[in-house]
Amino acid sequence: MFFSLSSIRKPKQEFNLLHLETQEYYFLSLKVSLHNNNEIRGKLHICSRSIVFQPNQPKLPMIKMKYSNNLILKILRNIDTKTMNQVMSIKWTPSLLMEDIDSLDINQLYQHFKRDKNNELLDRVYKVQSRTANSQYTIMFLRVDKLFVINRNPISPYITETSDDNIVFSISQSNSKQNIIRFLKLYQGLTQAEDENSFISTIINTTLNEAMNEHRAQSSQQGLKIEIAVKCKLIKPEGNIYGIFSIQRDEGIKYIPLINSPKGKMLMWQLTDIKFFLKYRYMFKQIGLEIWFFNKKRSVLLVFEDPQQLDSVYKYLIRKTTKNQISSITIEKLTELWVNGDLSNFDYLMSLNTFSSRSFCDLSAYPVFPWVIAEYQDKTFDLTSPQFFRDLSRPVGALNKHRLQKYKQSYQDQLKSQKNNNNNDIIPYIYPTHYSSPGTVVYYLIRKIPEFVIKLQNGVFGPTDRIFRGIDSTWYTTLNLHADSKELTPEFYSLDPDFLINCDKLELGMTQEGEIIDDAIIPPWATSMADFLLKMRMALESDYVSLQLPKWIDLIFGCKTRGDEAVKQDNLFYPYTYAENVNWNQCRTSIEKQALETQVAEFGQVPVQLFNSGHPNRKLKIHAPLKQQRQQLNSSSQRNLQLTDIQQESENKDYVTCLQNQMSSLQWENEKLKFNLDTIKQEMQLQKIETFNSQYDQEEIDKKGQDLMSDDSTFQKIKI
Repeated sequence: MFFSLSSIRKPKQEFNLLHLETQEYYFLSLKVSLHNNNEIRGKLHICSRSIVFQPNQPKLPMIKMKYSNNLILKILRNIDTKTMNQVMSIKWTPSLLMEDIDSLDINQLYQHFKRDKNNELLDRVYKVQSRTANSQYTIMFLRVDKLFVINRNPISPYITETSDDNIVFSISQSNSKQNIIRFLKLYQGLTQAEDENSFISTIINTTLNEAMNEHRAQSSQQGLKIEIAVKCKLIKPEGNIYGIFSIQRDEGIKYIPLINSPKGKMLMWQLTDIKFFLKYRYMFKQIGLEIWFFNKKRSVLLVFEDPQQLDSVYKYLIRKTTKNQISSITIEKLTELWVNGDLSNFDYLMSLNTFSSRSFCDLSAYPVFPWVIAEYQDKTFDLTSPQFFRDLSRPVGALNKHRLQKYKQSYQDQLKSQKNNNNNDIIPYIYPTHYSSPGTVVYYLIRKIPEFVIKLQNGVFGPTDRIFRGIDSTWYTTLNLHADSKELTPEFYSLDPDFLINCDKLELGMTQEGEIIDDAIIPPWATSMADFLLKMRMALESDYVSLQLPKWIDLIFGCKTRGDEAVKQDNLFYPYTYAENVNWNQCRTSIEKQALETQVAEFGQVPVQLFNSGHPNRKLKIHAPLKQQRQQLNSSSQRNLQLTDIQQESENKDYVTCLQNQMSSLQWENEKLKFNLDTIKQEMQLQKIETFNSQYDQEEIDKKGQDLMSDDSTFQKIKI
C-alpha cells in the first residue's frame, strides 16, 4: 500500500525551520560576511524572534541572536578595512549604541573606548583563518547579550554564551537594495511591535496578497489561464510554509512558497502525477487536503483558509482526475480486504491512520501503532504464548491496574467537583496525557532527527531520564509512570532501523548508573536492530494479534473512542484532545487563539472516528498442512477449534505437543515468508519510484521554477 511509503526525512546540515522556536517564522535572507580577524561568508536569516547567521562551510556552527536578549542592529556605510577594525575594537556603551553611528567620529571613539581584547567569543567559535580584502563596505553592526551556538557536525544542544563582542557583518553587493530595505524594516517592526502575533499576521497576509496579484499579472502577460489560485499552507514536520496553490491550464499544479521557506523552491506537478487524494482534518478543522504522487515517496499536505476554498480545489481535482485517483480505495474496501486476509496488519493500520487524518507530514497527528509485545526481558521470542503479547482490548494506560485506580479516582473527584460547583465547563477525564503527541514522536526519533527534540525542548536534549534509551525501559515507563501512556509509531514495524542507531554519535548524556546513552537497547530475543524490527513486524502480523486487533481499533478509531463506551473502557482523555470540545469561534483575541492552537498541536488529538459499531474480526487462513493436522486430531469437531480446546480433549498429550511444535514451526516459516514477500513488494515499488525520479528529477523541475523569496518584484509594493 502506498500509505506506508512516507517517512520523515533527515534534514541537511543547513539552516532550516527546526532551528527556530515553536511559532517562530522565517522571512528573508541576506548574503553577508562575518568579520572577526578573518572573513567568513554566509547568510543572515531574519526570523520573527531572532537573527541567525549561517556560514557557507557546513562544518562551522551557526549563531543565533534573539531579539529578547537586547539585540541592537545598526547600519554603517562606506567603511574601509582600517575603520572596520576600529569599529570591532570599540567598547560600545548603551549610550553610544543609542546614537546615530554614522554621525559619530569613529577615530575619536576608538581612542577613548578601545579594548585590549576584542571578539574573543567569535574567535573561539570560528577558528578559520582567511584574509580580509581591503575595500569599502556597507556593514551591519550588532550587539546582543547572549549568543546561541548551533553545532551542525555533530549535532548537539545549543551552547549559550554571554556575549560582549561587537558582531560585524559586511553586506554583499549581490543583495538587491529592496531586499536590504525589507530586511531592515522587518527588524524594526519585529522589535518594536506591541503585538507580535498581529504584526506577523499582517506580514503574512500582505506578502501573500501582493504575491497573488503578481502571480495573476504574470500569468496574464504569458497568456496562461489560471483555473485556481488560493492562499494556503504546506504542512511539514519541521514547520508550516505559507504560499500560493495554483492550477494553470496546460501548466499543471504549482505551489509557490513565500513565508517560512528558507529554500524558496517552487513545487510543480502534473494532474496525471496524482495517485490519490483525501480531505484532511487539520487542527480539528476540515480545511486540509493530502495528495500522494506516483513519483514521490512522501505525500503533500495542504491546508486552506476555510472549507469553501478546500471544496473548490477538491471538486476541481475530482473533475480533472480519473476514478482510480479518487474512489478506488475506500475504508469499506480496505476493511473487506483485511477481514479476508488479503491485506497485512501493517498496511491496514497505516490505511486507518490515513483515513482518520493522521499523516507523516503532521507531527500533531502522527500515525499511531500499538504495542503488541509485552515481554522485553526474556531471551525467547515465543509467538505461541498469549503471555508474550500485550492485551489489545485495553488502552495502554489501563494495563497497570494499580495506576488505573489512581486515574479513576481522579476522574471521580472531577465528577464530584462538576456536580458540587454546578459547572458544566469542567469536563472530566481519566488520562492526563495522550497516547500520541509531537513529544512522543520526537522522543522515538531523537537519534534520527535530534533537531526535533532540541526545538521542542528550547535548545536542549532534556533530562537523561526522558531520553529514549531502549525498548524495555520505555515499556516500563509506559506502564508505570503517572504521566505516560504512549503507544508506538510506524517506525517500530518498518524495515529501517536508523531511528534506533546513533549514527551521528550524538552525546545524549549518561544515566544515573553511569551508563552512556548510545544506540537504543533492544530486547535479548533480538540479535540485531534489523532482527528486532523483523520480529516486531512478525508479531504484528501474527494470528494472535490479528484476532485481537479489532479490539484495539475500536479503542483508537472506532466505537469506543467517545461517550459512554469510552468511559466503560477507561478510554477517556483530556477534553481538548477531542474535536467536539474545541470551539475556535470562542477565541476572542489572537493570544487566546494561539494558546488553543498550542494546546491542540502539542497535547495530542483523538483520531477521526471511522467505525460506529464493533470492528469485524479477521478470517484467519489455515494452510493445508496445518488444516490436515487439525482434522487428524479431531475429525468430528469444527475446523476453527482452538488448539487449546484440542489439547484438553485429546488423551495423547505427547502427540498434541508434537503437533504444537510442528504448527509453531510452520506458523513461523509462514510469517517469515509473508514478511519477506511484503518486503520484496515494497522494494520493487520503491525501485520503480526511484527509477521514475531519476528520469524526472524534481531538481530539474525546480530549476524551471521561480524563487519568489529572492525576487524583488514580489515585494516592491510591500510597506512594512
